[in-house]
Amino acid sequence: MKVFFFIPNLQQGGSERQILATLNSLPPHFEPILCLYHDEVHYRRELPADQPRYVLGSPKMTLRGFVELVRILRREQPDIVHCYRDKANFWGRLAARIAGVPVVISSCRTRMLELRYLLSERVMSEMASLVVVNSVGTAEELIKLAQVRPERIQVIHNALDTEFFRPPSAAERAEARERWGLAEGQRALLFAGRISLQKHQLGALLALDELAREDALPDDVVVLLAGRDRDPRIAKLVHRVAARRELAPRVRALGSQRDIRSLYWASDLLLMPSLWEGLPNAVLEAQACALPALVSHAANRDSIVEPGVTGVEVPTAERAALREALRTLLAAPPERWQQMGAAGRQRMLSRFAPDRIQGELLATYERLLSEHAALASTRGSLS
Repeated sequence: MKVFFFIPNLQQGGSERQILATLNSLPPHFEPILCLYHDEVHYRRELPADQPRYVLGSPKMTLRGFVELVRILRREQPDIVHCYRDKANFWGRLAARIAGVPVVISSCRTRMLELRYLLSERVMSEMASLVVVNSVGTAEELIKLAQVRPERIQVIHNALDTEFFRPPSAAERAEARERWGLAEGQRALLFAGRISLQKHQLGALLALDELAREDALPDDVVVLLAGRDRDPRIAKLVHRVAARRELAPRVRALGSQRDIRSLYWASDLLLMPSLWEGLPNAVLEAQACALPALVSHAANRDSIVEPGVTGVEVPTAERAALREALRTLLAAPPERWQQMGAAGRQRMLSRFAPDRIQGELLATYERLLSEHAALASTRGSLS
């Protein structure tokens, strides 16, 4: 079975990591073909040696690139085209239908879609066999705002490599903390994600600044900002707040980091106060590493964190609630954080194990191909 995966690039991001997880876990009877707009690859080590098979050679879709995509599809004749990200979803579905591909799947893995995508998705979703989303919130947005038919949508959560993302040994934690310059007794609060409006580092830093001004931010607290500057204006504000007198000695801007696991191992609490989310990989990974998490409701639509058990959930975009949750957590004993982290690990094992999630996706591939074959047979008998 030949599956053609289409995505603009493999820059740092959740969709990119998920497509790589799928590529690396397909059974032998599947032949994956990866096609990119352009060869921007952040995850080179995770990329199979024979991929990408095709690169269109442009950071944006052009007429020449689209014609080349159709030509490639006609030559390869895949059984399935599976597209990721907004623009690739649009062009990939169109090219696949022109090329006569039997099964076409688009993946929508974010919230707050661009207006042009929402306006086109009602029509474009009808050109796909299925729209796969990774969260309940994304499905609701497509149904309500883009008017996609519910039967066209299936929720398949992100797969999580629970063998790689695991709790560290004492030696591994000590090594990770030394690498990131954390002294004994310091507590590290980790933001893992691009610095942007969506991830809302700004609101959390303002909440921490308020605690510091009240002299309620313990001296042992260090804040790690791990992620690229995604929105220049927001990033400028984030760094400006981080440079305030009360926060500057505590906040460390690390930029984009490849070895995110070592940051989970070194840290004591994950912060994910997002204004909107699909299914945030960082929360899955951190909890699998036994790191408790403080998340917004928007980041927890799929109940990744069990409030009070594996972490804390706060109302979205309410800085006062975030501040008070931080105050309470920072006053809790270390044993409480460790208990929540351990419970988070068990929750990830039961809900997001890779075999379970990948099994859902492969079963979906098989079902759609079977349905297509049955429909083709019916049409053939009628003619």
